[in-house]
Amino acid sequence: MAKKGYMTAFCLMLLSLCLWLGKGTAGIAPTSPLMVAVGKDEYITAGPRKNLGIYPLNVNIAECLTTFDEHFNLQPCLATSWEYRGKGRWRFHLRLGVRFHDGSPLDAKAVRQSLERQEKIGATFFNCERIEEVSPDIIEIVTQDRNKLLPYILSHPYMGILKNASNPVGTGPFTFQVYKRDQFLEVKRNADYWGNKPQIPGIIFRFVPDASQRLMALQSGEVEVVADVPWDFLTPVQGNASFRLHISPPGAYIGLMISPHGPLQDLELRQILAMGLNRKAIAEVLWGGQGDVRQTLIPADLLGQYADLVTDVPFNPEEAKRKIQGRKFSLTLVAGFPNAQTHGELPEIIQAQLKKIGIDIKILKVNDVGLYHKLMKDGKGDLWLEKGNQNSADPTFLPYLLFHPEGYYPKMLHTVSGTPRFCHQLEGARSCDRIENIRKNLALALKEVIHQQGMVFPIATLPQVIVTHKKVIFEHLYPSLLTTRWDRIVRQ
Repeated sequence: MAKKGYMTAFCLMLLSLCLWLGKGTAGIAPTSPLMVAVGKDEYITAGPRKNLGIYPLNVNIAECLTTFDEHFNLQPCLATSWEYRGKGRWRFHLRLGVRFHDGSPLDAKAVRQSLERQEKIGATFFNCERIEEVSPDIIEIVTQDRNKLLPYILSHPYMGILKNASNPVGTGPFTFQVYKRDQFLEVKRNADYWGNKPQIPGIIFRFVPDASQRLMALQSGEVEVVADVPWDFLTPVQGNASFRLHISPPGAYIGLMISPHGPLQDLELRQILAMGLNRKAIAEVLWGGQGDVRQTLIPADLLGQYADLVTDVPFNPEEAKRKIQGRKFSLTLVAGFPNAQTHGELPEIIQAQLKKIGIDIKILKVNDVGLYHKLMKDGKGDLWLEKGNQNSADPTFLPYLLFHPEGYYPKMLHTVSGTPRFCHQLEGARSCDRIENIRKNLALALKEVIHQQGMVFPIATLPQVIVTHKKVIFEHLYPSLLTTRWDRIVRQ
């Protein structure tokens, strides 16, 4: 009855939304700020980890030394070139003539101070030994290991160079204007930007946690862009001439992190669980067949010809039932990161599929990232459903973050790190010069944690979806909200 009631309410919501979408949309004033509806306000605004305007909603105030395109190809940004000088030492040549929003020049001192602030809170994604100013326009970064991927690692938006993080002062195409907690954040076009200036005069990001309300705001003309839209809410939009559906290349993973405690300490049970999940059916039902169901965790293109080394666990419910031998297991699934609404009906589909092989699932839905991570840290759960993103040009970013002993999950959340073999292969990828060697080592590292150890069960790699008014176009849509280039929006 609970499931039937849920579906009835969902269908009524869709019907209501269809009626709203049929009424038309208010006109757009080309000289007014772009109105964008996003999800919950999750900025940290106090303490050393404050990230206003940077994470998880990046509004293009700050820029990194390097950047990348929508296909994760590395590109220069605040650094125009770089070279490896041996023994973990990298030299970066800064772009000349760049100024922060307060008018002060971008120089080696400002870059060093910004990166050192990040290093103190453990948010640099590499082992930094020291940062040195060679000249006003040259900086050197020395790593504790032989890291050949540092220019890729520095492209993560979290490492944007800031002069001031409280009311953020960066070098980006937009300048910070006003922020009101849980209401909105406003930015303005940077008239002195060193690169191609945005077409739009500014953006007001409205925080609207409920996805259906975000879509209704689009129909009524209150906003022109809706981000962070669950796939199962898109039915009323598809085929409606008043709106555009923008779909990026794949970049987000949907997966189950596996607890090493309780019943899932048993590797065979983890493998049985994997056999009981039909990824293709999930993709068809929830995402219209979009995305990639290969179990690579990261976009398969980053592995090139070596993607097939990451062996899939095939869907085989009959073999799973044979192996389980009539035993009954009860597991708790925590959904999830970034919030439960993101996952739609996926927890219930997983529950139904695993029930068929004799595994009972209790679902715990969490809409707060802090609580989700606290439950994970306290070991209160067996399966952790999350949607993460490849937010860096660094192909090793996600496996390092999730499974390396120095990564965020093992180091900060006390989850179990990958095996010594995994660490050796991942560090081998980071110490390679040639892209083919990087890809091969990385694929073998992923095979170890996914197939050999069953520490994670990737369900799919998905694109980002953004809905806009028909006159609003993303020239290049990046694969995640964090990496979205808002300065490349065009109003027709």
